[in-house]
Amino acid sequence: MSSTQKAPFWVQMKYVLGHVWADLVKRKYGTLLTILVIAVSLTIPTVSFLLWKNTHNAITQFSPDSELTVYLHKNLNEDDANGVVEKIRSQAGVESLNYVSRQESLKDFRAWSGFGEELDILDDNPLPAVVMIKPTAEFKASEKRQELRENLTKIKGVEEVRMDNDWLEKLTAITWLIAHVAIFCAVLMTLAVFLVIGNSIRSDVYSNQANIQVMKLLGATDQFILRPFLYTGIIYGFFGAFFACFFSALLIGYFTSAVKYVTDIFAVTFNLGGLGFGEMLFLLVICSIVGYASAWISATRHIRLLDK
Repeated sequence: MSSTQKAPFWVQMKYVLGHVWADLVKRKYGTLLTILVIAVSLTIPTVSFLLWKNTHNAITQFSPDSELTVYLHKNLNEDDANGVVEKIRSQAGVESLNYVSRQESLKDFRAWSGFGEELDILDDNPLPAVVMIKPTAEFKASEKRQELRENLTKIKGVEEVRMDNDWLEKLTAITWLIAHVAIFCAVLMTLAVFLVIGNSIRSDVYSNQANIQVMKLLGATDQFILRPFLYTGIIYGFFGAFFACFFSALLIGYFTSAVKYVTDIFAVTFNLGGLGFGEMLFLLVICSIVGYASAWISATRHIRLLDK
């Protein structure tokens, strides 16, 4: 025992890892069950993160240019309407605009609606003149666009101002809700992993009670006694994270065909994204650290209890 403690650190680590691995393989069913419980717990926040990631990417990919549509009063004649258009053009934040008169609106409607002579029975043109505005880069932010909308509404002759991407802002708000849910799941499941590993290490400490007492009689330090349990916690965390990545990849593969069916209907191209290499590495490292911390707290506490 003393010769092992005096050996170089890498030699000690190799010796302890070999012993720990052999013990885990010997208890393969219990080890596999513990790892699968950890993997399932980690899959929930992982999938939540992937849901947020793909929703955010979809919004970014299909986000249209921000535009505002201004509807003018129908009682304005052509000269008055042109005057209102010039006032709109002079507003701060207007980069360009496209004016469609009432006659052009009716002509366009007649063309794409399929109604021809049927519209001649109308006594008056029911369609208003429309001004489609493209704001400057400075006014594409939500607060600035709202400010521009309020300024346009104050112009005499303007009946209504609509922001064409209100639905996009609502969808963006939903993605942030998904992000908060993913964070909550990550915290909750990390705590669950912490408790699962801690309980497993507690069982290992009590099952090795006789060995621990013998090592102490032979002069083993507390750090040397702790090391196998710390490595066990790291292994649990690492392989739990590894299988969580595997399960999340299976789920992405399962939903890929459904997403492709929807995107084909809308004639767009979008592919579901799984975990990137950096994200997988981050998950493996964090879970290994959680496993180490949980094993250290649990093993230290219960080894001290054995001395009492």
